[in-house]
Amino acid sequence: LKSRPEVMEAHRLAGEIDYILKVRVENARAYDEFYQALISEVRIYNVTALLSMEEIKSTTALPL
Repeated sequence: LKSRPEVMEAHRLAGEIDYILKVRVENARAYDEFYQALISEVRIYNVTALLSMEEIKSTTALPL
């Protein structure tokens, strides 16, 4: 995952879901290619994909 440019963020979580990836790709075909490559490289039991329909806010600034 660290070497894949599509992956913007990868987090190991506590709770029912083990990992979350934030992936940025051009279109559905590019996502499918990423997904197919991922499942061929890593043993994955279950995948749930959520697609962002609209970005409401995105920032990395911290209010100090």
